[in-house]
Amino acid sequence: MLKNILLLALLASAVYAAECEAGFRDPVRVQVLDAKYRPIPNATVTFTYQKDYTTGKGYITTNPLYTGADGKVSTVLTNTEQLDSRVRCDIKMNVTYDGVTHTESITAQHHLADEQVRFDAYSLTVKAVDKSGAPLANSPIRVNAMQSTTNGLGLAYFIVNKNSNVDVAVSYRGAVVSKRISVQNDTFYTLQALLYNFMLNVMDDSGNPLDAIILVDTQGYAGSAVSIEDTPLARPSVSVTYGLLTKMPEIDLSQRESYTVVFDLTPPAITGVGAELTAEHDLLISFSVEDPHTYASGPSADEITVSYNVGGVTRTVPAFVQGGKYVAEISRPPDNSLVRFTITAKDKEGNTQTVEGEYLVQYNAQGNGTGTGTVTPPAGNGTGSQPGGQMLPTDNPLLLAGAGLVGLAVLWVVYNYIRGLSSG
Repeated sequence: MLKNILLLALLASAVYAAECEAGFRDPVRVQVLDAKYRPIPNATVTFTYQKDYTTGKGYITTNPLYTGADGKVSTVLTNTEQLDSRVRCDIKMNVTYDGVTHTESITAQHHLADEQVRFDAYSLTVKAVDKSGAPLANSPIRVNAMQSTTNGLGLAYFIVNKNSNVDVAVSYRGAVVSKRISVQNDTFYTLQALLYNFMLNVMDDSGNPLDAIILVDTQGYAGSAVSIEDTPLARPSVSVTYGLLTKMPEIDLSQRESYTVVFDLTPPAITGVGAELTAEHDLLISFSVEDPHTYASGPSADEITVSYNVGGVTRTVPAFVQGGKYVAEISRPPDNSLVRFTITAKDKEGNTQTVEGEYLVQYNAQGNGTGTGTVTPPAGNGTGSQPGGQMLPTDNPLLLAGAGLVGLAVLWVVYNYIRGLSSG
C-alpha cells in the first residue's frame, strides 16, 4: 500500500514538474473583447506568477499593461528558478475594464498563443446637443471613469459594461450636465444640455424676507432672493445660511424653477395650562401647543414633555394627546405635597418654549381627590385654571406685601396676648 502511495506521488511530481521548465521564458499574448467579440482598447492587464523560489523572490505581479486599439497586449514572463522541483507553473491573469475585473488562470508554457478575455460589454454612442438640438462639438465628455471629447457632430464613442447605472456627463458653459442611463446592449443616447431659470426666496415663518448668504454651486449671493437665468444645471448644489443656521434644499429645475427656504425663528406657544386630580389620585397636567405662524414648522409631538419635582425628586414624562389637548400624568402625589412642573415644547426646527407651574395637592376628609390647588405659571405664556383653586403669579409684589402685613398683624396680636397674661 505504501509503495503505491509513493509511486503515485512520484508520478504526480513528474507530471507537475513536466508542466514547465525552471528558468522558463514564456511569451503571453491576450486579447480583450466585448460581448460581440469587438476589441476593447484601454483595458488593464496584469500577470501574477512565480519569479523563483530559491532566492526568496517568490511570486511577483507585473506592471499594468494597456490594450491597444486591437484589444491586445503581449509580454514575456521570465522565471529565474534553477531547480525543477521548486518551479511553479501557475499564472494568474487579471483583466480590468470599466470597473469590472476578470481573473483567469493559465499554465506557463501550456496556454493558447492568444488568450481571449470577454466582457459583457457593449458600444455606447453619445451625442451631446444644446437646448436647440445643435451638436456640442469638441466638448469634454465622460462615461463612468472614461474621458473623451466629442467630434464635430457632437458624437463620442465608448464601450461600457452592461449596467443600469451608467453615468454620462458633458461639460457645457462652465458646468457639467450629467445623466444616469441604462446600457443593456449597443446603445445610442442623446444627452441634451438644457437651460433653466432658477428663483429662490428666503423668509421667516411669518413670511417676512430674511437677508441670508446663498451659495449656488460656487457662486455666492447675499440677500433674501436669488434669480438666475439660463443655467445648464438641473440640480445645482444650494446652501442657505441665516445666522448660525444653514439649510441645503434639494433642487430639481427639471421639475420646477421656483423654491422658497423658510427659517422658523419663533418657538411654539404653550397655552391653556391646567391641573386636575383624578379619582385615582393622579395629577393630570393639561395644555395646548400651537405653532401659529403661516409658514411655521409645527410642533414636534415627540419632544413635548413635562418635568416635575415632588419631594426633591425630579422626573420627566412624555405628553400624550387627549381631547384635543396635551396631557401629562403624574402618579399619586402625596397629600399636602407641592408639585412644581415645567412644560417643554419644541417645533420641528428645534425652537423651544417652556412654561413653569406648581400645584398644591390637598385631599378632603374623605380622602378623595377633590381638594383645592393652585397652578402657577411664573414664566412663559401658559394660562390655565384648577377647579377650587386660582391662577396666581408667584412674583406678584402686592400679593407678597399683603401676605407680609397679615403675618405681622398676627404676630402683634399674639405678642399683646402674651404680654397681657404676664401683666395679669
